[in-house]
Amino acid sequence: MKASTFLALGAVSLGLFGYTLCQLAGSTPASERAAEVTRTKAAKTASDAPGRRDLRDERDARDALAIALRSRLERALEAPEELPPLPQPNDRLEAETAFEVVMEKIEGLVDKGDALSKGRRKRLYRAANDAFAALSNQLDGQNPHDLAALEQAHVRLKVMLREIDAGPPGS
Repeated sequence: MKASTFLALGAVSLGLFGYTLCQLAGSTPASERAAEVTRTKAAKTASDAPGRRDLRDERDARDALAIALRSRLERALEAPEELPPLPQPNDRLEAETAFEVVMEKIEGLVDKGDALSKGRRKRLYRAANDAFAALSNQLDGQNPHDLAALEQAHVRLKVMLREIDAGPPGS
């Protein structure tokens, strides 16, 4: 090989190595981003007067959290090893958003009509059940509104899992 070829290949590999280091140093896990969004929302809520601004901040926080959770869910569904699909939610907002993200993903797959592999169905089943369990931990069973929301979420969960033919492991 010519020296110029070695020099070009060396420059390309050095550039890729530098790019990889920059990407790894600048990335933060979805759970940290979600926690940061929640902390920011809590700080804004504490400093602002209640009203329209609180609703907009909550909606912004929910949207940011949903984006992070969708990304995490996609990576978990495509990963070759078994990863927990979503991080454990710390509060009601995170639990509700996580459940919505998983249900929207399943609805999107149902709408496409593509056949799902057994492994993908298994991961979706786990993600949906984990999200529902987190939601049920955050809702108050003594509150009639929360109880109705939980029952509605459970019905939605069963319908969506039936739609993609996902069942408990071993079935």
